[in-house]
Amino acid sequence: MQHVFLVGAKSLGAYGGYETFVNKLTEYHQNNPEIKYHVSVKANGQGAGVPEGAVSCKEGYIYHNAECYKITIPEKLGSAQAIYYDCKSLEKSIEIIKKQNIEKPIVYIMTCRIGPFFDRYARKIRALGGRVFLNPDGECEIIWATREKPDFMRVYAA
Repeated sequence: MQHVFLVGAKSLGAYGGYETFVNKLTEYHQNNPEIKYHVSVKANGQGAGVPEGAVSCKEGYIYHNAECYKITIPEKLGSAQAIYYDCKSLEKSIEIIKKQNIEKPIVYIMTCRIGPFFDRYARKIRALGGRVFLNPDGECEIIWATREKPDFMRVYAA
């Protein structure tokens, strides 16, 4: 079974483009025994929500046969909430990979808002036998000194 971790969407609801993508992707593969999705979702704040038909579980909910784990965001962070959310989502993905002894996981990041922290998480995932992919349309929202994208902003796989 291929385990795929999806990071960057706020929910599986009808919030925006990434959310719609994840919703349709998990719906399309919900009966495929060869793929297991693990989706990071916001527990609170803008974009958070539980889709109709989801089944509650210990750390979130199951929807379209995908394990959706909730990440709580401190409201006081203001505009840094997105960075916090991505970092915590990747940390939780790594925790699940270790806890469930998942071999060769794929971690797909839809939007990279963590800039210089990205490589730290990518190294940890690769050390666990995983591969990391960054959506080529997921522009980095950290302002860089140069307009040229670093190599890690492209597809990044081991």
